[in-house]
Amino acid sequence: DFLWGFGIDLNPRNYTQFVPTIDILPHHATDSLYTGFAQDEITVVQNRLWLTVGSKIVHDNYTGFELEPSARLLWAPRPRQALWTAVTRAVRTPADIDEGLQLTGFLTAQPLPIYLRILGSGQFFSEQMEGYEAGYRSLLAPKLYLDIAAFHNDYNDLESYGVNQPFFETSPLRVVLPFPYVNGVMGSTDGFEITPDWKPERWLDLKGSYSYLDMNLRARPGFIDTSYATADEGSSPQSQIVIQSLFNLPKHFDLDPTYRYVTALPALSIPAYGTADLHVGWHATQHLELSLTGQNLLQPEHEEFTNNTGLTVEIRRSAYGKITLKW
Repeated sequence: DFLWGFGIDLNPRNYTQFVPTIDILPHHATDSLYTGFAQDEITVVQNRLWLTVGSKIVHDNYTGFELEPSARLLWAPRPRQALWTAVTRAVRTPADIDEGLQLTGFLTAQPLPIYLRILGSGQFFSEQMEGYEAGYRSLLAPKLYLDIAAFHNDYNDLESYGVNQPFFETSPLRVVLPFPYVNGVMGSTDGFEITPDWKPERWLDLKGSYSYLDMNLRARPGFIDTSYATADEGSSPQSQIVIQSLFNLPKHFDLDPTYRYVTALPALSIPAYGTADLHVGWHATQHLELSLTGQNLLQPEHEEFTNNTGLTVEIRRSAYGKITLKW
């Protein structure tokens, strides 16, 4: 099976500065993105072994051509077992903010007004990742599936802040400390996920998952800022647990409770939390379904992340109803 395709994305930009401390240069430009892909799925051994190879090719107006190849191998030694492995290269191409942002903030008034300025860099290039994955799926018993997947990702040229020489501005008179975006972080991530699915009865389906993430980031040689690496490591949960029960009840009712637990985010001072959702549905007719869903029910609100100003984002307990018509 051979697949191919292409795409063209042109985005004219006309930026008007309303806030003196925030600007994006140039104000008028057109971003272009040209993409193409090809993929071939090859049957190596009939009903047993398949090889999928392909690549995406990207050209943008910031970094030129980027190549994102991948290769995937799937082996089914038995009808109820499958093993797979994959190797992938991916990139994150620069955006307008990486290239043209000018964000200025006041620091101190003594002895002269001193300001910090985060700058987009005309020399910022794509962030890169090489990913290695493997997985196993098996029907352990007539009603029990188990999925196990693991990965190792190598990252290079991740975004961080550089340091340039301070300079004076005369209108108004002030000292500016520039911090340009640079490709100053590298490192790796490792992790795995275990996902069982057990259907002990016709009316009951039990699902779950446990995922683990270990991040090891550091400054690239020649760069001294380690704050970005520390912030990235501490902004993703190390472990996450999800437990879900799906009940098919009499009279065409569904009852689906879900519990999830997420470990702390130390870089953001966000503690670990556990919460639950509950979905109740009624298939009134073949064409009409009514449902009520409650989310984050175990506490009035809980912290999950911070916004771009550093303020904590709290997720509140909520509920909503839905009417679904099918015809």
